[in-house]
Amino acid sequence: MSDTTDVVVVGFGPAGEMLASLLGRHGHRIVVLEKFPEPYGLPRMSTLDGEVARLLQHAADPAEALAESLPVRTVEIWGSDGKQKGRFDWDYKRGGHWSHLTLHQPNIETAMGRRIATFPNVDVRWGTSVVDLRADSTGYTVTTSGGDSVTARYVIGMDGASGFVRDAVGIDVEVIHHHDDRWILTDYDVVEPLPRGLENRCYFDLDFEQPYFWGPNGAGRVRSDVRMLPGDDGQVEAAEERGLEFLERRVGIPRRHVRQTRRKLYTFRSQIAGAMRKGDVFIGGDSAHAMTPYMGQGACTAMRDAANLAWKLDLVLRGVARDALLDTYEAERLPHSRFFVEGSLAAYKMVNPATTEEAAARDGYLEATGGDVTPPIPPLRGGVQHRLPDGDYGAQAGEVAIQGVVRIGERQGLLDDLVGHGFHIVSTLPLEDLVGPERHARLAELGVRVIHLGDGRVEDVEGAYRDFLAEHGATTLLSRPDTYLFGLADGPDRSLALIDDLLAQIPAPARVPA
Repeated sequence: MSDTTDVVVVGFGPAGEMLASLLGRHGHRIVVLEKFPEPYGLPRMSTLDGEVARLLQHAADPAEALAESLPVRTVEIWGSDGKQKGRFDWDYKRGGHWSHLTLHQPNIETAMGRRIATFPNVDVRWGTSVVDLRADSTGYTVTTSGGDSVTARYVIGMDGASGFVRDAVGIDVEVIHHHDDRWILTDYDVVEPLPRGLENRCYFDLDFEQPYFWGPNGAGRVRSDVRMLPGDDGQVEAAEERGLEFLERRVGIPRRHVRQTRRKLYTFRSQIAGAMRKGDVFIGGDSAHAMTPYMGQGACTAMRDAANLAWKLDLVLRGVARDALLDTYEAERLPHSRFFVEGSLAAYKMVNPATTEEAAARDGYLEATGGDVTPPIPPLRGGVQHRLPDGDYGAQAGEVAIQGVVRIGERQGLLDDLVGHGFHIVSTLPLEDLVGPERHARLAELGVRVIHLGDGRVEDVEGAYRDFLAEHGATTLLSRPDTYLFGLADGPDRSLALIDDLLAQIPAPARVPA
């Protein structure tokens, strides 16, 4: 059997699902090929950030996706001497949601899968491996293990760290660090209340011989991640009894309080691809950047890739933007992803010092700094961000956009839930009256929504936009569909210049003479 489609997505984990959902909602024809016969059904990631929680407002029913999620407002750090050295402070919001949430991953995947199932233009094929990928005169032909083929204009590899699509098109991988230590991850359901509030506590125990992480895995679930000792037998350590023994001995939880649901040995990877586009083949997720779990950003970074690529592919497939827009995917995402790969590796080295002297020095540093040593996430650069006349980036360009609670008529909620997915211009000025017909037509073509605060129709319920704009001396913000800020502006003239800059950076395709 041979099919033709707009996009083939290889891999149906969180990134593949995010991409299929955000593209599918616009009616594009998508074929998803997933090698596993059915959803895995157990969690891998346990942490989601507010930025990605906002994306789930559009990729799924957010109430279903975030069911049983809990905010993680602090992470305790305990040193090699058994004393607390500090904590990470996560008690703030990002994109309208708590900055970090602990969750049950199958809820997210089920919710996105349910949304995707409502799109007749998206065909998900479980139990289908890709065995060949070739460019031809019509695009790319993907051949499956069953002998079928699919021809598509674009192919997206979201197929994990092994990366068949990446390797098939010859994208190199830079291994930043070779990991030879093994870790064992164990998930538990809580069946009786845990001592010392451990259902909700999140911490690192930086014992020199055997460090481990402990934290919730959504409501009613907990997780440990423990470094195996040199010489440990993997088969022996994988036994359920060993996990329960560790739980009692190191964490102090009697085994009757939990039911073990998963125990898995694994080895970390710290690697990044040399490119994320080759021709009209793109890669993302672990195929492009695999990292240790210490920043809780592996799956989040993958879903950022998907959201970034989705809106750009949508505009190109609809014929309202040039193919060159897709070049900004790699330009933005590759350096941004490197930050997380290298940052999570630095965190890994903090948890795993080579000597007891290094462990003592680390503990001293953590104690002196209060432990909150996580660097701020950098803004996107190199792509669709507002530039000033001198070429510098505008204020807040490339940062994650604020999302506040608004009231429109009788409805009240987070902005995206009320106005929908896409570009947003939020302003205290009546820009709809100022943009003129030519700009208005192009904004409509790109799906840009203009929201006028304070006009009696849209109320800034909690003052989030008022405070943010005042803090940055602005009257207008312009955000992208992946929830990043294009930029800010103050006053009518600069607000129109902000809009003009967006339109200049996303020019319409050249018209072909009749």
